Amino acid sequence: MKKPKLDPRDKRVVNRLRRASNLSDWLISTGLFTLVAQWGLGYNDEITEKFDPSDIVGSLRKIIGASYQFFLDEWPGLILALALYLWFWSYRTHTSNEMDILDGLYPEGQAPANWDKVTNKRFIHVLAVGIVVVFILLAALLKYPPLFALIMLVLSCQDIFANEILRDNLRRIFSEFRCDLPEDDPRCALHAGRQVAARHYWLDRPQLLRIALMMSATVLVLALTQLPASFPAQSMNFGLTDDRMKVIATLLLAGIIIGNELVMRAWRKVRDQELLTVEIAFEDAQSARAAAESQAAATDRGKRQGGDGVPPPA
Repeated sequence: MKKPKLDPRDKRVVNRLRRASNLSDWLISTGLFTLVAQWGLGYNDEITEKFDPSDIVGSLRKIIGASYQFFLDEWPGLILALALYLWFWSYRTHTSNEMDILDGLYPEGQAPANWDKVTNKRFIHVLAVGIVVVFILLAALLKYPPLFALIMLVLSCQDIFANEILRDNLRRIFSEFRCDLPEDDPRCALHAGRQVAARHYWLDRPQLLRIALMMSATVLVLALTQLPASFPAQSMNFGLTDDRMKVIATLLLAGIIIGNELVMRAWRKVRDQELLTVEIAFEDAQSARAAAESQAAATDRGKRQGGDGVPPPA
């Protein structure tokens, strides 16, 4: 069985260093998210009440018992917290990765150096800060599905805005792109292939439709949370009490987040496979070109030495 080729990008020093740096960033952001989520679910209060500095062993037993009861009581919120963390981690990780992909659309030395050419650039810093604030709010509102759903809608609106900024700039990049390298230079094919993969992912995929469907599902969950208050008699007939509706809404919100991430994962997998194919083809072309140049140089040396064009054996 033929062994699949490794990704050539894994050998690059800058990618290895960035991976190590991302690990520390991940640990810091995970710790912050965990603290906010614990506070939002009320776990910190449980620990504070059970902890007694004068009886460490007894306190540990009480904390374990309280934690077990907390998991039984708050399991829907914990599922939502895990889904939210998956969303947060995916957003943060893939945003960093996609910045590298966008930078790689240009041949070396041809990337635009003028920030003023970026359209709607004044909103980028606002969106970057706003997204962090929204994720912190979501972690703090895990026990309140209606408010959680409202903040999800805010995040989806920010996602639409960011997508439009990106798509607008990508269209301009593709229309202005010219490869000034020699036609036989493999780098032209490399960057053309990268642009095809980027076009398929950011422009051809129904990104805005995906966000719209996510928002529609969130609005439906928000409407469900209001049923017991709006139609109390009818809700009681179906057993839809406030507590039961809260559990249903919490699990539905988690399902929406996970469903969105599964779609994005499938799209990214296709994009990354296209980019990998382009990178491997570039490495093969570079190796073939280097071998041809080496053979030509050896032939020239043989001719200069009065040979028949075939280099002497080593």
